[in-house]
Amino acid sequence: MMQIFLDPAMFEILLVACLATVSCSMVGVHLTLRNRAMLGDAIAHGVVPGLVLGFIFTGSRDVAPMFIGAMVSALLLSFLAEWLRDRAEVDGGAALGVVFTTLFALGIVLIEMFTREVDLDANCVLYGLIEFTHFQRIEIVGISLPRSLVSVSAALLINIIAMLLCWKEWKVCAFDPALARSMRLPVKALERSLLMLVALTAVSCFEAVGSILVVAMIAVPATIAGILCNQFGYMMIVSCIVGLLSAFFGTYSAIYIIDTNVPGMIAVTAGGFLFLAVFLAPSRGILPVALRMITWRLRVAKEDLLADSLELSKKGNQFHAPAFFSISGLAHLQLVIFGQLRRGRPVGRGERIAKTLLRKRSLWQRFAADRLGLPSDHLESPAHRIEHHLDESLMKLLEEGDESADRPAL
Repeated sequence: MMQIFLDPAMFEILLVACLATVSCSMVGVHLTLRNRAMLGDAIAHGVVPGLVLGFIFTGSRDVAPMFIGAMVSALLLSFLAEWLRDRAEVDGGAALGVVFTTLFALGIVLIEMFTREVDLDANCVLYGLIEFTHFQRIEIVGISLPRSLVSVSAALLINIIAMLLCWKEWKVCAFDPALARSMRLPVKALERSLLMLVALTAVSCFEAVGSILVVAMIAVPATIAGILCNQFGYMMIVSCIVGLLSAFFGTYSAIYIIDTNVPGMIAVTAGGFLFLAVFLAPSRGILPVALRMITWRLRVAKEDLLADSLELSKKGNQFHAPAFFSISGLAHLQLVIFGQLRRGRPVGRGERIAKTLLRKRSLWQRFAADRLGLPSDHLESPAHRIEHHLDESLMKLLEEGDESADRPAL
């Protein structure tokens, strides 16, 4: 993998990809928390009329006029969608869909009317030109730099400065807008500034990596961070790390392994990380949650088997092993293997667990009858469910309650 760092052209491609993904990942966290992750997709389509108008008014395909036109178009899209949502009482998603489809269609019409004879390639907005990063250069203070590197570096720098300046304010607006208003924060101004930052980031990265990757990097790393983290700061860090890893492995795979489009491969890599997070995330992943559920059901089954076997042995009745292909059968097998159940009777640690569980059951039944007033025929079933959740501290409280109930009043 070191060869990508040794080749100057490949390293510049990797550097642009990393900077672009981190920039998009940072704003993506804020949009995801506001349920507006697809704003990047809307901007990707909505900037087309800005690109065309930039060319129409200047007659040039240079970066500056088309960038300004795209930026104006992106801001117009954000403000129109917000206006429809707030003033016309249109659903936020519907307002965004109406505005970006209208602007995109307007862009297609303008292309057909004014630029039919001109090689104005709007596809670069979709797919990017990151493979040509090494060849498209500009001079800055006598230093030759890739043009894409300058734009994405500027976007990242502006993002970092904006995040540092508005960290607390945007955080409050994201989690509790009502609290932000009660604190007299300029909520609308803060939200509009965030939309401007998203538009600036998206437009800055379009030429380099294309709108497909911009949309993916705004939505996917922040979603992964939301699955893995419960704190805003950690979400921001994890989102940026996922963006970096996606850029590195995607770029390396596209250049040296599969020989395909770099932005597309980066987006696919990010999707792979999302798949892994959905299945393997420690707290919310499908497999860990299923494993915890099975472990809990096994624990309940083992405790019930031990308690039932102890009660049966005290009454002189025979304990019958449950069916093998069931949770109870697996629990019985574990108890036998670990020596906690022998000849249908709990022994050693198994006996202690059984006695503790029966004590919990008795305490809860007495509490439910004396304090909650439940009839006797309603005590058994709730006790069987609740006894597995009682810890030592709750047992002590129940015992103290029994003692105070038995103590005669003065």
